[in-house]
Amino acid sequence: MTGAQKAAAIIALAVIALGWFNWRMWRQFRAARAYRAGWSAADCDAMLADAGVSPEIAALTRELIASCYGADVVPHPDDDFACFLMIDEAEVADLVGAGRERLGLPLPTQHDPVELPPMKDVRDLAVYLESVVTIGRTA
Repeated sequence: MTGAQKAAAIIALAVIALGWFNWRMWRQFRAARAYRAGWSAADCDAMLADAGVSPEIAALTRELIASCYGADVVPHPDDDFACFLMIDEAEVADLVGAGRERLGLPLPTQHDPVELPPMKDVRDLAVYLESVVTIGRTA
């Protein structure tokens, strides 16, 4: 096999893997949209309120993660970051940073780092943002 053939084989495998990943995500969001036909933002906010999250933080959380969902899919508090949304810890940390910025709270620096607790799902993100706001109000 020549170098060009090896390169073509690697590119073909990458295209196949990317296509498979996109097909899997599309199928998962399509199933979620069908399953959640009657699910609304108010339902999501009510479930987050049961976890002690204020309506403002619930709305902010939905806005932050909206880009992770397909069109017309309302987030569910139990949506797992790794399994359902397929985002990693670094992307969750970016969401937290964006949330802190939107809330007007100072962002962590190298001299004053913040270690994030493990966040498994959307509910964990909302609860964390609520705790940051609560701490920010008392400080």
